[in-house]
Amino acid sequence: MLVPHSMSGTKVGILGLGLSGMAAAHALAAAGAKLWLHDDNAAPRGEIPQGAQLCGWQDWPWDEFSSMVISPGIPHAHPQPHPAAARAAEAGVEVISEIEIAMRAAPRARIVAITGTNGKSTTTALTGHCLRAAGRAVAVGGNIGDAACNLDDPGADGVIVLELSSYQLETTPSLRADVAMLLNITPDHLARHGGMKGYAAAKARMLDAAGNDGLVMIGTGPHLDPLADAHRKAGGKVTIINPADAPAAIANAASLAGPHNAENAAAAAKCLAALGLADDEIAQGMASFAGLPHRLQTVATHGGISFVNDSKATNGVAAAKALAAFENIYWIAGGEAKEDGLGEAGRATANVAHAYLIGGAAQAFAAELDGIVETSLSGDLETATTSAFADASAAARTDGRDATILLSPAAASFDQFANFVARGDAFIAIARRLTADAATTAVQGGAHA
Repeated sequence: MLVPHSMSGTKVGILGLGLSGMAAAHALAAAGAKLWLHDDNAAPRGEIPQGAQLCGWQDWPWDEFSSMVISPGIPHAHPQPHPAAARAAEAGVEVISEIEIAMRAAPRARIVAITGTNGKSTTTALTGHCLRAAGRAVAVGGNIGDAACNLDDPGADGVIVLELSSYQLETTPSLRADVAMLLNITPDHLARHGGMKGYAAAKARMLDAAGNDGLVMIGTGPHLDPLADAHRKAGGKVTIINPADAPAAIANAASLAGPHNAENAAAAAKCLAALGLADDEIAQGMASFAGLPHRLQTVATHGGISFVNDSKATNGVAAAKALAAFENIYWIAGGEAKEDGLGEAGRATANVAHAYLIGGAAQAFAAELDGIVETSLSGDLETATTSAFADASAAARTDGRDATILLSPAAASFDQFANFVARGDAFIAIARRLTADAATTAVQGGAHA
């Protein structure tokens, strides 16, 4: 656990009692802070620390607080601050993240911090995997896996690899990074940041975390190029991420398929080299990388047809990258649409044989794809997956081509599922049931809704 001993004796409110909120609570309790806890919708995730008070935020001793820790899913500013966040501003109480608590623990390990609209989870997991494979002491967490406060400090010779969301970056003023990666910036979460300018500004905080001593690794694009130039002019060290620099070993890792993963692998490789790994250590680590659940995850196969779970692709840019990674795609898309609809995914359909549209976005996505690709209004994931498998199987009997049934929704999951994980798990269950049944039962061609 990363314990912020400098906060001993302080009084802190914690808003949101999921993984990050409870991790902050236990770390602060271990430091000797006095705590007040609240969650609008759920019971605490696990036991509350001894001495902490669970009560409504209205009853907190605001005049005595030094800080309020806010979970990343709760708005502190846009589109409207949570009432407790507004009360904190009124009382002059700083609003900070669980990541900030981990930073105040002053870990001795080097810190690699990774953000970007897309690719940050894969790059974080890949970097951590390669470090472990090379025998280095490493802890991985933040916006992926475990909360930062729950990690153990691997020491001065070790590395902490943190994935950070824009929400977390906005509320982590003490963030420091020996290597700071900003992979890309495309429109996402705009309501939470007051528009594109606010979203880009949140991501740009990553460069400040590196300062002039740390290494900034940054992609290219209209939102990134000015940031790189400004950081260089301020005396900082900048490396531009170039997909052409990806190690050849990624050809042996199905989980790193597609041009977008070349960019992720190139970023990870440059970071790993800066941390002292040799080329052969990097290559071996990447070749053995199994990938992330719900991100280009092959979950079932039958007769040349692969089911690929990319449920984590909750926006058009992420889905477009998946669509470029395969041929002869039977594409399942839809859910709760983002502000730009299909966005880039609607222009990346060259490899799509048919699209099966689900959820609240189905009608709008069908309109965007009209005249570009054949579509079916499937409604739900069960219907879409079953129809896609029937159609792909029927086509394979005619032309003999392999096919990919790709769940890459280009939309959030909340209209039909609790989160993208639940959506991906449902797809996995359906795919495995269909392929098991197909082992003994002839599959008939599907009819389109």
